[in-house]
Amino acid sequence: MRDITPIRDVLIVGGGTSGWMTAAYLWKAFGSRVRITVLEAPAIPKIGVGEATVPNLQKVLFDFLGIPEDEWMPQCNAAFKTAVKFVNWRKREPGAPDNHFYHPFGILPNIDGIPLPQYWFHLTGGRGEPVDYACFREPPLMDAKLAPRTRDGKKAVPHAWHFDAHLVADFLMRWAVARGVVHVKDQVRHVALDEQGAIARVECISGLSASADLYVDCTGFRSLLIQGALGEPFIDMSDQLLCDSAVAGAIPNDDARDGIEPYTSAIAMDAGWTWKIPMLSRFGAGYVYSSKFASEDQATRDYAALFGLDPDKVHFNKIRFRTGRNARAWVKNCVSIGLSSCFLEPLESTGIYFITAAIYQLAKHFPAEGCAPGLVESFNREIEFMFDDSRDFLQAHYFTTSRDDTAFWRACKNELALSDAMRDKISRYKAGLPINAPLSSEDDYYASFDVEFRNFWTNGSYYAIFAGMGFLPDTPYPPLAYRADAADKALATLAAVKRAQAALVAELPTNYEFLKRFHGPSPSATRSPALAMTHGPASS
Repeated sequence: MRDITPIRDVLIVGGGTSGWMTAAYLWKAFGSRVRITVLEAPAIPKIGVGEATVPNLQKVLFDFLGIPEDEWMPQCNAAFKTAVKFVNWRKREPGAPDNHFYHPFGILPNIDGIPLPQYWFHLTGGRGEPVDYACFREPPLMDAKLAPRTRDGKKAVPHAWHFDAHLVADFLMRWAVARGVVHVKDQVRHVALDEQGAIARVECISGLSASADLYVDCTGFRSLLIQGALGEPFIDMSDQLLCDSAVAGAIPNDDARDGIEPYTSAIAMDAGWTWKIPMLSRFGAGYVYSSKFASEDQATRDYAALFGLDPDKVHFNKIRFRTGRNARAWVKNCVSIGLSSCFLEPLESTGIYFITAAIYQLAKHFPAEGCAPGLVESFNREIEFMFDDSRDFLQAHYFTTSRDDTAFWRACKNELALSDAMRDKISRYKAGLPINAPLSSEDDYYASFDVEFRNFWTNGSYYAIFAGMGFLPDTPYPPLAYRADAADKALATLAAVKRAQAALVAELPTNYEFLKRFHGPSPSATRSPALAMTHGPASS
């Protein structure tokens, strides 16, 4: 067995959310044993990675760094997110009221290892009270715009966050630099390769030449290292998700009058959907659309009309993006993280999740000198699974639609290329079977990121989307017909959900009340003036 020679230097090219999350995480994981440098180009504009997140951010990143929620949230103008609310994703007749359903973060109850929605379908055939209101605790809380924490600060239901991504990057930059991470402000001019085709050094416009044992590409869509220098191909998946553009901005909100919604909204449009991400005094919003079905001018007009804006008086950020991933996220001595690695439209807030998962896997696969091929291949398999599994879940929002009123929705229903894994999930679901292994509790969900990584989009996620869209099983789960006590157990559990809903509605403060007290009288002092694409793609 040969000796292991640890690497000494890591150079992260690109700052922003992905760069500083990576720097902070690697410093905590390896400390002074590895010198970590962030090379950040101050002249390159940043595009927020996304103000909406998923619940594992606190456990995987901030708890690992030793930073409690109450410490980082006030410095990042952060608010709570307990679900995604999907508005008008189902067909509605002209003049009919809006329809909606929730994808909550709560863990579904299960009975004898079978998720509650299967009993719900066994009892109701999918008629009556919708699955989200029947089987999850959270929907009545969200209707009432209640916080996910009690008045004394205790966590009541699982939640994620809305925040200003620029403030998060700045917060983590200060945290990391204070602990010894080196911050260099310069711009890459050239990436030099060695005889084996690996990166030898990065040359900057100032004349600086920087070399390292391991390079991390956080340069966003430009992907300067892994695509630009190493030539790694990008696998385009535009046939699997049709949206490729966005128009975005930030919109003032009267919190005292309207409250602060504790969820992200995804509002269906003629050629895509619009996100709405509430925070104190404003919400970020943007229309994600397919340029095949709407021009930039039409998308801008439709977006402005949704919120009553004058398109001639508002500055909009207009962005083109591509859906897909690198064939390999790690090539030779270069690891890509964030948009330099992969991108999905932000329908389920995957941007921060992809970064968090990648840095977790990088630390788990952290190499010695030479970057052993087995480590690299294992890392690449994990990232490929993460991305493809998430892509499948996003597709589930589209091909199940009953909408047929525009060419975009008809194409989503009939033309998307589905993976074999997605077809298998559909087959299981239609036959009444669980899609993934059921989780017994919230503690089970958060117990191990490795477990969660392979089961991130849980049964609850799929049931919320499928049933919410009106896409139901062909048959109830057959073994339930042989269980004499199935109906009694299901009714008891459904009744327990109702009691929990009522207790939480009676106990919890409004989201506005909690956040106003939590942030203090002047949250605007921490607010970034940069109002870029607040839920979408990010650069360095």
